[in-house]
Amino acid sequence: MLTPLTLCGQVDAERLQELDKLMFNGRYFESKELYKNLSDTTTIPSDLDLFYKFRMAQFLNKTDSAVYYLEKYIPYYYEDCGNQVLILYSMLFDAYIELGYKDKALCTYQQMKQLWDESLSNINGKAYEGWQTDIKNFLSYAESAVNSPPITMKRSNTSSFVDIKGHDKPVFQAKYNGISQTTIFDTGMQPYCFLSKKLAEGMGIRYDSIERNKVVVNETLVCVRSIIDSIEVGNITFYNIPTLIYKESESIPYVSSSLRKKRRMKKALDSVRTWVAERVCLGLPIMKLIGKIQTDYDHNRMCFPVSDVTLSKEANIYAYEKGLYMRIKLNGTDFTAHLDTGSDEYITVDSAFYEKHQKELLIGSTSKKNTFGVAMLHQARAITYKTLKDPAIIFDDKLMQPPGPEAVKTYPLGQIVPGIFFDGVIGNGFYRRIGKKVLLDLDNMRLEAVQ
Repeated sequence: MLTPLTLCGQVDAERLQELDKLMFNGRYFESKELYKNLSDTTTIPSDLDLFYKFRMAQFLNKTDSAVYYLEKYIPYYYEDCGNQVLILYSMLFDAYIELGYKDKALCTYQQMKQLWDESLSNINGKAYEGWQTDIKNFLSYAESAVNSPPITMKRSNTSSFVDIKGHDKPVFQAKYNGISQTTIFDTGMQPYCFLSKKLAEGMGIRYDSIERNKVVVNETLVCVRSIIDSIEVGNITFYNIPTLIYKESESIPYVSSSLRKKRRMKKALDSVRTWVAERVCLGLPIMKLIGKIQTDYDHNRMCFPVSDVTLSKEANIYAYEKGLYMRIKLNGTDFTAHLDTGSDEYITVDSAFYEKHQKELLIGSTSKKNTFGVAMLHQARAITYKTLKDPAIIFDDKLMQPPGPEAVKTYPLGQIVPGIFFDGVIGNGFYRRIGKKVLLDLDNMRLEAVQ
């Protein structure tokens, strides 16, 4: 009688470890499904249960709940977690800042400084240098965050539409300190606001290149942190919004000097630089503050509804590591991807996912192109990509029709753009074809066609 019980215990232990791994690696859908199965047959340890509840709240943009569970979870591993507890503290710090709890954020910041000093004494060589760089960057950000004025938002009672232009990206007009500027929403952008030095100076935005305000990549000063006093988008006004200001000539530090010297590449890069420099980018954090963004593609306008129209439906998108992710079915296989409205593409499949599922994913053609990203961290290089033949795409129980034979591409994403993609990227080309009216509900983590 003991043998099957022992075996069952081993299986449960392995499944509990798998649940912990899935949550730590940002796999929302798989974590939720495994937890449900485990809770029917297994007693889940209290610390793992707390971590699950914290992660679910974090995935679903419920920051207040995430803080509640994380505060209870950290004491379990304060002594034994080593460097991992610093990661938990950084999550707690970010959550406090988001909620406006400056006193708690400052206390957490001071605890982290002490823990970091203790951790560094146990690290040697290259690992020490890398860890020290990470600490320096975070402390610079944290010091800036705790010394900044609180972020606030005011929504007027009037219903106001924002006119949008262009088909590749949702371009519209917003006001910054009362001055109108061309703007885009980009779920793939981590900062609240991102703009060029030229635009910042035209709007009278002040900034100071003191040490804590600098953002350095590859020993190059890429951005300077600042604050925009007010941003007006339709019937919503934001105050004290953290902003990254970049110098146009340093907006692509990852592009090698040899590539920059090539005439055709230089022309392409200059075109990208000009496009970016003429627009203000509002990223995922400010979109979360708005909550709901409804885009009417028939009438080319956007509004920001308040009513909870989707509470009865389960979440089909989630947040992880300052990015937004969703899952579709691609030729019958689960496909979890980064939702990036700043990308012009329809769907990009990472090569690792393709190689794992190539029996289900038939190739239609192979091509080569020069590629470069609009964002400052993208690389410029020539790549060979493949297109999937007749891809069957299911999203929210709806069969999606790709716009053309090259809509779904596959290539090694990690070699082109730094970031977390899981299985690939779903771009604005997909987003705008979900329906005539598309609702992005970041209060309830739903993306769906309203019409």
